[in-house]
Amino acid sequence: MKKRIISALAATLALALTVGCSENGGLYSAANGGQGSVNSTDSTSSTSSATSSESTSSSSSMESAVQSSSDKTESSSQEESGAPEPVEVSSSANGGEITPVELTADNMLTSVRLFDVISQGKDNSMFSPLSLNMALGLLAEGAGGGSKAALDTYLGTDNYSDFADGYMQIVESQYNYVSEYDKDWKNVFELANSFWANNSLPFNEDYKNRLTEKFKAEVRNIDFGNKEKALGEINGWVSEKTHKMIPTIINDYSDNIAAVLINTIYFESAWREQWFVNEDNKQTFTLSDGTSKEIPLMHNGGDSYFENDKATAFSCRYINGLEFIGILPKQTGDFTIESLDIPSLLESESYEYDVNAAMPRLEFETEIPLTETLKAFGLSELFDPENADFSGISEVQLFVSDVLQKTKLELDENGTKAAAVTMIVTDCAAAMPVEREKKEVTLDRPFAFMIYDSAEDQIVFLGKVTNPQ
Repeated sequence: MKKRIISALAATLALALTVGCSENGGLYSAANGGQGSVNSTDSTSSTSSATSSESTSSSSSMESAVQSSSDKTESSSQEESGAPEPVEVSSSANGGEITPVELTADNMLTSVRLFDVISQGKDNSMFSPLSLNMALGLLAEGAGGGSKAALDTYLGTDNYSDFADGYMQIVESQYNYVSEYDKDWKNVFELANSFWANNSLPFNEDYKNRLTEKFKAEVRNIDFGNKEKALGEINGWVSEKTHKMIPTIINDYSDNIAAVLINTIYFESAWREQWFVNEDNKQTFTLSDGTSKEIPLMHNGGDSYFENDKATAFSCRYINGLEFIGILPKQTGDFTIESLDIPSLLESESYEYDVNAAMPRLEFETEIPLTETLKAFGLSELFDPENADFSGISEVQLFVSDVLQKTKLELDENGTKAAAVTMIVTDCAAAMPVEREKKEVTLDRPFAFMIYDSAEDQIVFLGKVTNPQ
């Protein structure tokens, strides 16, 4: 398997950057020597979806921090359809302290370890490594000193922008496919970035130019003083880029907000071979605690088979070229993704078997506060108002104050739709056929899954299911 530069954690990452303030607490004004305003781009005004909020524990209480919204969001369409509410995933097990993790240059391993932390104790959860990496890449482009070193270590490269540039070109040119026989599916894989700058703050023009060139980012000035309008524009952009799967990413911010950096990922594709499901033939799904439930399972023939000492797996391809990998641990009960040794599992891929695959339909949302987790994963300096170094973005002292990711998955016998939102707030395959051995993988107990770009070795989505609805 080719050397991994970074892994792919569909989706939106909003990175709100906050600045150091003057002694009286006011915003640093461009009139006080500030230079470099962002070229304004007309944005489509969109009213943010109505939301209902429950207070969630803040991952940081720093002075001048932007108030991150980790409130549960429920759109009117969800109310009408009876779709499940978002699952809030704590960034620490049972609200306790997170054990610091020693980072390596292997971003895939880092992403797997991070997901194991945030999914602990939860029934169903999903995380987008690619979205988080893209957002941190936007931040790394303007970081310096220890902040840059920490981000480079996490990302597994000191030049993420070149990867982002190349990968976005590949995604745009190779993974968007118009099906001639299924007009109901768009079969798309879309990445988008944007930079929303407070028009009263000075920002480095070279930084903004690099975001436009390397990340294809939309760069816009915004009046954060008009909160209702600003929130409407940002959330409207997010809703549009995620095809309304994630209608909001930010519900509030502090008076000291400097900028919001957003990455969105949206994935939608029909299966290359449609799954079969018999609603009347329910099968037993065993939960982590040993209890069981009767649900209908979808059935299909897998394209390839995987097996190592820890798990077996199957892959099924989508029309647009990506693939779904369903992973069944060999041990029953709960598990961690790291314990499955994903790299060796992927390397074991074989096309020598006829694979019978089965799994439940999936539909759920996840909301994940990531601040404390990322601190434990070597990025604590980014959250330090005094030591964070984002001098490549602005002459004003910036620091990250909060990180939040939202994801949503809709997977059935016809295809898959997925999106993710990560918000980092800083105060921002002829001869006679031979009968082959048959293999069977039935996901009828807790399992993991990936939506995987095998050509580029990128995990686009990584999930775990212990209690399908």
